[in-house]
Amino acid sequence: MLIGDMLRRDAKLFSQKVGLIDGGENFTYSELNRRANRLVNALSRLGMKRGDKIAFMGNNCHQFVEYYFALAKGGFVSVPVNARFSSEEASYIVNHSESITLICTEELETTVAKMRKTTPGLRKVISTGQGDDTILSYEKMLDEASDEEPQQEVKPDDVAMIMYTSGATGLPKGVITTQRNIMANTNTMVLETRIVPEDINILVMPLYHNGGLWPTMSTVYRGGTNILLPHFDLETMLKTIEEKRVTFLNLVPTMLLRMVSHPNLSTYNFESLRLIMYAGAPIPLEQLKKAMRILGPHRFYNSLGCTEASGNLLSFPTTEHALEGPMASKLGSVGKDAIGVEIEIVDEQGNELPPGKIGEIIGRGDNITQGYWKMPEETAEVFKNGWLHTGDMGFRDEDGYVFIVDRKKDIIISGGENVASREVEEVLYQHPAVQEASVIGVPDEEWGESVKAVVVLKPDFKETVGEADLIEFCKTKLAGYKKPRSIDFIGELPKNAAGKIDKAQLKRFYKEKFKKEREVPKVKD
Repeated sequence: MLIGDMLRRDAKLFSQKVGLIDGGENFTYSELNRRANRLVNALSRLGMKRGDKIAFMGNNCHQFVEYYFALAKGGFVSVPVNARFSSEEASYIVNHSESITLICTEELETTVAKMRKTTPGLRKVISTGQGDDTILSYEKMLDEASDEEPQQEVKPDDVAMIMYTSGATGLPKGVITTQRNIMANTNTMVLETRIVPEDINILVMPLYHNGGLWPTMSTVYRGGTNILLPHFDLETMLKTIEEKRVTFLNLVPTMLLRMVSHPNLSTYNFESLRLIMYAGAPIPLEQLKKAMRILGPHRFYNSLGCTEASGNLLSFPTTEHALEGPMASKLGSVGKDAIGVEIEIVDEQGNELPPGKIGEIIGRGDNITQGYWKMPEETAEVFKNGWLHTGDMGFRDEDGYVFIVDRKKDIIISGGENVASREVEEVLYQHPAVQEASVIGVPDEEWGESVKAVVVLKPDFKETVGEADLIEFCKTKLAGYKKPRSIDFIGELPKNAAGKIDKAQLKRFYKEKFKKEREVPKVKD
């Protein structure tokens, strides 16, 4: 079964069931399948052919879901573009991917208009709005197209998508993902999260990100219902969970923290919610325990995944989350090898390490993608002999559970000693005054790098807790070389489009600050 087959199957087996809710609009599986077919046929009438790249720029909406399934049916290649990108950033994605058509949501027409000047290969622009002389109307295009099933031959190893990474270490990299990759991950996640036709998934993660794509695909695969929110809005999310009896929720840790910190959380009914996934970034153990105490321990699910794996690598299920008993010691783990995936912890030479030894987490399986679009050197660095090198450093315990220590690029080397930024963050989160914290290495003339913490304090502590207090607190729990040498307090930590704390932005800021502080003033003649 391929991507397009999932929707066609649902239209046959769950014809009149509501498969998608977008605001005030409900779409049955039969309607969704017909709309996807119309889009395929409309694009073909415009001259699009198998293998052509077609981009979509927008927030979560039913057209975005139709786009993914339509392109998969037609043998086209989807190129999702971050809706928060500037025209310059979006132009890079369109140009680099060689996209010849772009579909956008109405509110982004101005951004797309600016892009037209710098995207010479872009032939057509389609908008979910009314359109004009230069922009085609999505709905009008569908109205004029046939809803017959497309007859295009599609194969498992055809490229289905080029999804661009966040670009935290440079320019965004386009991950080449096949039909087989997406279906392998979909099968894995359906089994690991035990999705059934009765499940109702509320989507707050963006569809241009894997965190939004895989829950959507997995829910469709089982004939469940997807509820789309255009973006993360806490009040709307909480009301919808209660009103629609939502069963499935995927969040990044920063979203989960906001949820459990909501002052009126107890007034909402969460009885229906069977699974809360927290993934996409490390979660401090104290925050996880707090969330489990508030919402109930056996609703939580964790994993390790990435775009290069089409989604998931490791799985820590709801049944193994516990605040007491033997399994309590496993909290903080990302679990064991997911179904269909093989994981190893290796040293610098690629040798598998025994339990307890820290190394790089690598994985292989049918979900592992081909590499990066038009980036052979980066591909060779990350994809080796069929194994994906994740860049995550961790270890496996005697029972097979994997624990992440840090990202390889986030390890701080201070005076020759390795410091895991995540370990320092865990300690900071134990202090009652700390709401959010990010630890990075900053340039240091004496030590090479020094440990810096950037902290958001809880409102009640802003006047009473300072840098010396937190450094002293860390000193009692960490070796001297691990404690922060400096702490900056800010109102909010920078986040990327997926809601994760953007360490790369913090690193760039302090690197530039270090450089400017050491610039020699020019002497005027």
